Amino acid sequence: MLIGHRYERTPHGDLRIHSYNRVQASLVLLTTALALAAPTAFVVGGLVEGRSPLASLGPLSWLLAVTAFLLLVVLAVGLLVYAETGETLTLSRGEGVGRRHTRTLFGRRERLQVAFALDGLSELQLRRQGTMHRATTQLWLVRNDGTETRLTPGNVAVHPGTTRTDRWLEALAGYLQLPVPVGVLDAPRTPFLAPAARGAPASPRRVTPSAARAAAVTTRQRRAAAPQHTAAPLPAEKAGAGIRIFFGLLGTLLGLLELKHLLTLLAALSNARIRVGGYRFSAHTYYWSEQPVAYAFNVLFGLAMVVLVGMFAVGCLRLALFGRIRSAS
Repeated sequence: MLIGHRYERTPHGDLRIHSYNRVQASLVLLTTALALAAPTAFVVGGLVEGRSPLASLGPLSWLLAVTAFLLLVVLAVGLLVYAETGETLTLSRGEGVGRRHTRTLFGRRERLQVAFALDGLSELQLRRQGTMHRATTQLWLVRNDGTETRLTPGNVAVHPGTTRTDRWLEALAGYLQLPVPVGVLDAPRTPFLAPAARGAPASPRRVTPSAARAAAVTTRQRRAAAPQHTAAPLPAEKAGAGIRIFFGLLGTLLGLLELKHLLTLLAALSNARIRVGGYRFSAHTYYWSEQPVAYAFNVLFGLAMVVLVGMFAVGCLRLALFGRIRSAS
């Protein structure tokens, strides 16, 4: 099977469920091969012809091509090293702990995603999340104290009623000694409960304007008297070396591309002539003396694109230099 689960019982009585998705792994391999194909073709072509295909390019175009090839190579290596295509759920009644690990394509890198306790279990629930047209089903482990843990793997979808999902549910419920979930519930919505909602329903009463003003004053006084606790800022998450290299090359590529575009716009302003081309229509030249509106529109649109893409390039370079994924708040 291309997508499914593999079940394993250890000598210690633990249950391991290995979730695999060979379609996803094939897409990662295909993307890696395509990312390496272009640089390899240029290198092989240069060796066969005896000269570099990039020799006829200008300095800026040469830098653009080299940066693009390096970005493709880093993308391919990053997919092989960081793309997580497998997942293993380990349940241990002896230790009273469950763990979910993810692993890369060839299993050389494994990471612990979550660890949770297996005591005080209440039930297993299938919940429907998302909109009506794009809803997904998730399996949740509910405990007696109200805490919950999601057991659904990230690489295999849950489809109640299919043989794969039914066997997976039976294996989990049998090991955890819980009933197999039958129906699919909607995602719970936690309502705001007033104090009267926890006990008997309070009888409605009329509030006079003077009583409302007095209550508002009392509330403001209590807030002013209460000590103000400032939450400590969360530390910024640091990006890995591979991510920083990738975004550094991406920011450099976008910066060089927009620099070339900016030089083209400056030449268009000095010559009062701009040449615009596209993928679906042939190139066309606009002159300020003949078509001032179209000329001005294309120049302003080009400048706006330089600013927008340049800001994105600066963000990529900032991430590559400082490694902060999320700023402290």
